[in-house]
Amino acid sequence: MGRQIALNTAKYDFQVYVTDSNAEVCEQARAWADEYLAGRVSKGRMTQEEADAVAARFHVTDSLEEAARNADLVIEAIFENEDAKHDIFKKLNAIAPKHAILTTNSSTMVSSIFKDDVDDPTRVANLHYFNPALVMKLVEVIRGEHTSDETFKAVWDLSEAIGKVPVEV
Repeated sequence: MGRQIALNTAKYDFQVYVTDSNAEVCEQARAWADEYLAGRVSKGRMTQEEADAVAARFHVTDSLEEAARNADLVIEAIFENEDAKHDIFKKLNAIAPKHAILTTNSSTMVSSIFKDDVDDPTRVANLHYFNPALVMKLVEVIRGEHTSDETFKAVWDLSEAIGKVPVEV
């Protein structure tokens, strides 16, 4: 799902980085994005110039450091394993800029589970996409007790900016 979230975001003029620790998964994400964009062009839903622009904003790396070091917002979309998610949030806390908002796409784990993994829990929230993320318009913006109003508003505004219909949960 992460690659769909990233490509959808790249369609709206945002630079995005998608990452996985498995280099093969990264290669699959690159090939998938190329195939998806080529399909949009062949069906007349996107011009070649538009597809090229989206591709130029869609970056794939097997380095979490490269993906997060300049991020304003991170959407964690790994498998539903609490220990793995704790590990990612701890790493993101060390790597991402201190202003970066850290969100989880989890549908089963609220962000409050991860608030102690970061120095500033006010910048942690859920941003839950429905599958397929490229098609479904609805996203849930879930504010934990720890989430600041500024973080909530930024996640909400981003959701609208990328063509989604956010609902507060």
